[in-house]
Amino acid sequence: MSLANEVVTVLKDLNPWWSGASAVTPEPPAYRRRAMREVESRLTAPSGVVEVLRGPRQVGKTTGLYQIIQDLTLRGVPGRDILFVRFDLDILRESPQGLMGMVRWYASDILKRPLASSDRPYIFLDEVHKLRDWDAQVKHLVDTFAVRVALTGSSSVRVARGGRESLAGRIYATELPPFSFREVVEAWPVDASPLPESMRFRDAFQSDLPQRIRGLHEMPPAVSGVFKRQLERYFNRGGYPRLYSGEIPDELWADYLVQTVFENVLGADIPDLYPVQDPRLLRHLYLAVARLTGSEIAQAKLVDDAKAAGFATSQPTVGRYLRYLADALLTREFRRYPLLKKHSARVPSKITVADLGVRNAIFRGAPSLYESDPTLLGPLVETLVQSVIRDANLQVHFWRDYAEPGNRKSAMLEVDFVAERIDGVTLPIEVKFRRRIDAEDSKGMRAYLSRYTAPHGIIVTRDQFEWDEDSRILYVPLLDFLLAF
Repeated sequence: MSLANEVVTVLKDLNPWWSGASAVTPEPPAYRRRAMREVESRLTAPSGVVEVLRGPRQVGKTTGLYQIIQDLTLRGVPGRDILFVRFDLDILRESPQGLMGMVRWYASDILKRPLASSDRPYIFLDEVHKLRDWDAQVKHLVDTFAVRVALTGSSSVRVARGGRESLAGRIYATELPPFSFREVVEAWPVDASPLPESMRFRDAFQSDLPQRIRGLHEMPPAVSGVFKRQLERYFNRGGYPRLYSGEIPDELWADYLVQTVFENVLGADIPDLYPVQDPRLLRHLYLAVARLTGSEIAQAKLVDDAKAAGFATSQPTVGRYLRYLADALLTREFRRYPLLKKHSARVPSKITVADLGVRNAIFRGAPSLYESDPTLLGPLVETLVQSVIRDANLQVHFWRDYAEPGNRKSAMLEVDFVAERIDGVTLPIEVKFRRRIDAEDSKGMRAYLSRYTAPHGIIVTRDQFEWDEDSRILYVPLLDFLLAF
């Protein structure tokens, strides 16, 4: 199989390990995110599935692939057994021979052995959703040849839908959001004090959670002071890694996020992927969510506000655009628990921006986490908290109901987030970021625990740590909560 000389040149440039060089250049960061370690473990297993990494641009998907390639070469995998292709490059995406043509050329000219042999090569496909009919081409690839495949895509729905329809049962999808606070602390440490091993969020359901959190809470005051200063910065700037690696000057952090998300993703990526008739409306809706992050928002209210702002729109259009924002992993939507059989646009959902730094960049600042009036901070801290409430086979909702169920005259109670496992067991999480917590602050949590199956509840506080065994409520300072996962 022959390829155009220009295509061959680009492929050789992207795969310098073919020439015998073991080093990946430029050398990727030493820090490995847990998600990437797990992807690598599954990819190198004797019989694996197609690994799919999906997430927004600039969160480290391509870097993660380079880290896996580096680890493979250091473990002695021959460089010629690794193919890396980037489909954000026009010359590769538009090659007439397509993906299969490139793979056949690789097998004959680089690998120099049949792809049906027992030694399965590694094929990494970056930004695969930009390749036309990518799912059919990848299916053909894995149906035809004995290969190990990992691919990335910025469009979670396109990648997930393509995998479900063409690769059912043969993919494992991993979502890669911006860095959590714990990941920022580990990747760019300021203090050398070791931290306990981080937990997956599903570990928060376990009975030993109070003991594990206590180990974090009992760190020396000098160490916690360092982490609090880091948290203040993270609260302001969010988790995009280039803001911490030194690549973006401090004075340009807000401009970088506005350009990356507000201009590139909203202005180009989403309209390229979906039928967005009015990009201005898409931006308007993102700004509305950013202003109201952490609040319950009904689609009908967003429609009315958009019309008042001069947009000729409707509920179906607003609903589609909100799905596009969620697909681009710019927002998260939490529906009311227990879920209704049919979701109504008039029933409010809780919506947050996925990364608080983007919101702060657009509005050019945020209140101080530890010095501002706590009444200003509630929805922003909720947005911070939601970033770690995620795991495989875990759904996240919110809860709101009357103190006396069915009695509309009784007080309304709520819990900010409800994590639900696949077996139906739930874990309620409430945010009360204030200096003093009293009995009134836990009424919603106590009501929830009396009505639903949950091992315990978590109330995220400003400073208070306490395990109330009788009520099964764990009070956890925000710093400890974010460092735990």
